[in-house]
Amino acid sequence: MGFRYDMRNYSQQQQSIVRQRDKQDEVLKNESKKKEKEIECYPVKNVADYQGVQFSKNNKKIFELRVSDTAIVNGPCNLKEEDIHKWLCKTGREFIDQVTEFEILMITSYDVENQKLVTNWKNLRREKAPE
Repeated sequence: MGFRYDMRNYSQQQQSIVRQRDKQDEVLKNESKKKEKEIECYPVKNVADYQGVQFSKNNKKIFELRVSDTAIVNGPCNLKEEDIHKWLCKTGREFIDQVTEFEILMITSYDVENQKLVTNWKNLRREKAPE
C-alpha cells in the first residue's frame, strides 16, 4: 500500500489505523471477487413472458431468478434500457447466500422501482422447480 496523501496531516496512529482498514478492505474485496468467479450466472431460455438467469456452482444449480416482461417495460421500474441479464445477475448475487435449495424466483413490476429491488428477497414470488 502506498502513501495516502489524503492522510498526510493526520497523526501516525491515525494513519496506521487507516492503513490497517485499507488492508482489511482489500482482503474482503479479493474474497468477494473469488467467490463471484466460483458462481456462474447465465441466461435461461424463456418459455413465457419473462427473462431469466440461472445461478450455478460447480455445475450444480443454485437458483433461477426471473423478471416479468411487464416489469421490464413498466416506467417506474426503469429496466427498459438496462441489459436485463446483467441486472438479474447483479441482483441475484446480492442475495445468493440466502438460498438454501434450488428454487425459482419471479420479480414482478411491484417488486422493482428505479432498478432497485424494493420487495424483501424472502417475499418474492416463488415457483415450483420442474422435476
